[in-house]
Amino acid sequence: MTGSIGNQVTAALSPGRGHLAALDGSPAGGTLIPIAVASVIGLVAVAALARWRLLPRRPLVVSCTVFSLALVLVTVAALGTRGDRGTADTADGAQAAQVQSRPGTPLLRTLPLGGKQVGVLVVPGRPGGNLVAVGADDAQAGTATGELRRGDRRPGSSQTWIPVDLPEGRSTLRISAGGSTGELPVDTGRDAPAAPAALATADGPECAAAAAGALVAGEQAPLTACPSDRLTEDDAATLSATVRFLAGRGTRSVGLVSDDSARGRAAAAAVRSAAGQEGIEVTRPGPAASQPLLVTTGWPGATEAALAVEAGKTRAEGVYLAPWLLARSVLTPSAGQLIPLRYAPRRAEAMAYVKALTARMPGEYPSGTGYRAWQRVRDEEPRTPPRLYAVAVAYVPGGMTAADGEGQGGHHHAGGDAEWLPSGMIAPISAPLRERKNDDPGA
Repeated sequence: MTGSIGNQVTAALSPGRGHLAALDGSPAGGTLIPIAVASVIGLVAVAALARWRLLPRRPLVVSCTVFSLALVLVTVAALGTRGDRGTADTADGAQAAQVQSRPGTPLLRTLPLGGKQVGVLVVPGRPGGNLVAVGADDAQAGTATGELRRGDRRPGSSQTWIPVDLPEGRSTLRISAGGSTGELPVDTGRDAPAAPAALATADGPECAAAAAGALVAGEQAPLTACPSDRLTEDDAATLSATVRFLAGRGTRSVGLVSDDSARGRAAAAAVRSAAGQEGIEVTRPGPAASQPLLVTTGWPGATEAALAVEAGKTRAEGVYLAPWLLARSVLTPSAGQLIPLRYAPRRAEAMAYVKALTARMPGEYPSGTGYRAWQRVRDEEPRTPPRLYAVAVAYVPGGMTAADGEGQGGHHHAGGDAEWLPSGMIAPISAPLRERKNDDPGA
């Protein structure tokens, strides 16, 4: 009996078996638990035999030693295995939070600053000018050899944005916030192409949001273009469908707010072309004429346009946003915003992006631009026609600021909310829009 117990213990503890036993429900628990029980029973039996003097002294000593050794070895093995599992779990969690990035690609990390974990995004992660986003109001950033530079808040994002020049290859980025400073190793690579020009413009945060959406979806690739660099075919078709929707309601004139980006110019041309086909006049918005207002700018221009409607500086019978303007600073003002989308923001697929972004960039606002990058990486791009969605935000009296701290009239919410629009709704109000003139609107 004692030989059998010893052989089982040796087999269970021997390396290379692939199933080291444990007493906590692991697969190998079925091996060690019977050994432990048998060892205890053996010790009790040895004690009984010793008491009744039914065995000579030497066999009693040997049996007691074997059973005791077996029980000790089982306990040590179980504790060691549990400790190994704890170490592995910790390592897996750290790896999930701090995914290694390739040199010359956008970088997303968290740093302990001011007693909390703060998200840091570096875009494009290449030599030269970079845009650094830090999830703290008082953030500063710079290289280890230079002075730290203060950042500022920008429409559409909760982050503090700081332009930083990074050298070629490996360097250290210093981040200060909440009264403490942390360091982040960066590798910009070598012989990397120049950063997209839009990063240095007002559309920089939107470009960075696209990079972040791709990162949290698992992509590790160089950033070669920004959303404002071109108008996609889907967006052009959506804008034209929006104009046809307005024509179907008897609209004879619309106001248009655009910008000078490549996307903005192409979007304005698409709107004017569709309006010409429908006999709709396109005018400049203002305080006199009341008409639907189409907005095809980037986030800053759209935020300004929505605030102007809220303040009464611009009259509008609804603010019709371009499909890339699902951004909190654009949606928060009380301006009657409507936006054509090919996806439902509250569906599980879209909320998976919102939660993943909040986990990797604590406090950051989700955006349609970030979600579209997420969809591209995950091959979840929609194949459905657009619908119009209406935006409604609940307001609390008392002169509170907007949800992103810009403008007046909104209720301020914590940036950590994993929602598109806390205390607000984004709800469909139309059937699928006609993307071509001969489309069936009910299809």
